[in-house]
Amino acid sequence: MQGLYKYLEGSSSTLDAEVYTKASMIAMSHSVEKVVKEYDLYADIYVLFQEYKFFLYERERYLELDNLCRQIFVFAKDIPDNAAQDFENTTFINLSDDSPLLKEWSVIVVHPDYSAVLATKEKPELQKINKDDYRIFKGFLSLEAEVAEDLAKYYHNLLEQQRVSYQKEDWQPEELNNKKPELKKLISLFINDSLFELEDKLRSLEEKEMRLDAMVADNKELSREIMQKLCEAGEFRDEDSLFHILRIGFTSALIFRELGAFEKEIENIFFASLLHDLGKIGIPDSILQKPGKLTAEEYEVMQNHPEIGAKILAGSHSEVLNMAYNIAYSHHEKWDGSGYPQGLKGKEIPVEARIVGLADVFDALSSKRVYKDAFSREKCVEIVSSQRNQHFQGEILDILLEHLDEVYAFRRDLKEFSEAKTTREVSDYFFSVDFSIFEFLKMREMISS
Repeated sequence: MQGLYKYLEGSSSTLDAEVYTKASMIAMSHSVEKVVKEYDLYADIYVLFQEYKFFLYERERYLELDNLCRQIFVFAKDIPDNAAQDFENTTFINLSDDSPLLKEWSVIVVHPDYSAVLATKEKPELQKINKDDYRIFKGFLSLEAEVAEDLAKYYHNLLEQQRVSYQKEDWQPEELNNKKPELKKLISLFINDSLFELEDKLRSLEEKEMRLDAMVADNKELSREIMQKLCEAGEFRDEDSLFHILRIGFTSALIFRELGAFEKEIENIFFASLLHDLGKIGIPDSILQKPGKLTAEEYEVMQNHPEIGAKILAGSHSEVLNMAYNIAYSHHEKWDGSGYPQGLKGKEIPVEARIVGLADVFDALSSKRVYKDAFSREKCVEIVSSQRNQHFQGEILDILLEHLDEVYAFRRDLKEFSEAKTTREVSDYFFSVDFSIFEFLKMREMISS
């Protein structure tokens, strides 16, 4: 047996669009049914639900229609034995698992004064949001009596196959004492009722979205606060350390943007890069703050910090913390495979770790440390350039060198911005939910152009 929608091929529909959301189709079906109630029509209704659970949402509506109509037939899958309880004029027909009607949903009303056909066929391949409200259907609507009567015959054949009895006789004059629907009023009822229901549905969705936005904002604020606390624990004990990770974050986001990363990836690498040395939380201060060169034994201890950081960050469901895990674990790997802790080579190293590894080294070279003065810009360029395709991937190195003006401008601006501010105030600004590195980069680009 072919499906109802296939059966309608060649018939003229009043719906112009190709596909509709579930909300639109429900609003239209309610309009079709409301005409029956509005004019007290002793009608025949044939209604097709994909599954009985969907009928339950409409059960109260159909109890009202049951009191008005001559006969109603409900077709669905998984109909329980007690479904007809409380109904007098409604018959429930179970559909088999292989029925082509399981992919469709329709309402057909037949009456001498009013006929309507609303038929739909679900198109799951067109659905973009995996939620019930966003299911997509092809739609067919007709108010032609001939089309409705033809479809009634389609259902009569189905009822006869299942040996279900139905009234075949025409309506008697005494059964047609209802108000007579007028075309203009019908159209007005359809439009106003459908629009009202859609607006009500949209307002409900809007309220849900607002609540969701509030939850997302709360979650974002909590995530930023957690990352800020982790940074405080593992890295910035003072203003210089804070400036160091912020400069790395800026440089990493800039390079990732030039590599063609999406906005979310750029946001993620900024915050993930701030945690690159989280593992230093497990390294003694006597080694971290030693003013001179580390001994071989001390250097061996220092080399444990990538694995310590990775253990802290492992197993998260957060995209930004998963990226932070890759960075913490692999930012000391080298393009030629001579780095640590795993000796990864080339593109075995996550791209975010390659980027942050270069940003970290360049900032260390260009900054004053307890054991050295800051190198000049020329000297920094000379040192990192000598490590092309050895320590650093050439493509990433070229991007950094092409954008050094922006890197040094941010260094100056950060220093000016921080004047008369505490370390906490500077930190709170960059970790606030309102801060976006993507927008920050775009704004600076506009100002400098």
